[in-house]
Amino acid sequence: MIRFRKMHGNGNDFVLLENLTHTQQLTKAKVIKMGDRKKGIGFDQLITINPPKKPFHDFYIRFFNTDGSEAIMCLNGVRSVGAFLWKENLFPKKTILLGTKSRTIQIDPTNSKQVKATIDFPSFIEVPKIEKRFLKKTGIQKYYFVDTGNSHLLIESSRHKIHSCDLSALSEILRARKIFKDTNISLFMRERGAILIRTNEAGAGETLSCGSASAAIASISLNRKNNIAVISKGGKITLKKINGKLEMIGPAEFVCEGTWQKK
Repeated sequence: MIRFRKMHGNGNDFVLLENLTHTQQLTKAKVIKMGDRKKGIGFDQLITINPPKKPFHDFYIRFFNTDGSEAIMCLNGVRSVGAFLWKENLFPKKTILLGTKSRTIQIDPTNSKQVKATIDFPSFIEVPKIEKRFLKKTGIQKYYFVDTGNSHLLIESSRHKIHSCDLSALSEILRARKIFKDTNISLFMRERGAILIRTNEAGAGETLSCGSASAAIASISLNRKNNIAVISKGGKITLKKINGKLEMIGPAEFVCEGTWQKK
């Protein structure tokens, strides 16, 4: 039996398992079964909360996609982790330092129902000339390749293309290239002081929201503004640059809890 809590951040949904009061065993096959939206629970990512690996961390977090692969980062997910830990009285309602495979994330409560996540400011990844030629041949003219702890290819698009593009097919073409193999693919456009975005996540497919994609797109825009709103199908996330860090504020909402009894 596996006890779980289901949550979401802007419709980006997660199953959370805590390995603190007891250890819950997972296999790749079990993750895939649980992630099935018809025969299982259904989620974009499954998240496990574990004891820290480093003395300055409070917890160590792992992320798993619906195809059973392990993801490196999920910023909507870590906000949900914070809300879960506070609600279950597993940690005082104050700053939490989370360790992940790629970096440390700071989580803070706010005066509202939203949660704040703070990370190191994202950095650019250099695209080799041969890949630049490939992208141009594919019809991709203006893009950014960004590291937020996981990699994001951000493609500037028109409103029409954002809504009409077969993002799944485009993502499959791009991930056939070694450099973009585990990359999240986003289409975006700037509109009325905000950024509209649509994202296909590696290992999970298209999601209603992607926190790390929102962080990536904000990182290329915040030099012009003090803060910015990133809007996806699931809702809005607000981001700002502060002291060389990137701060994100967004929802973390509870859906249900239960027990997975299948093998």
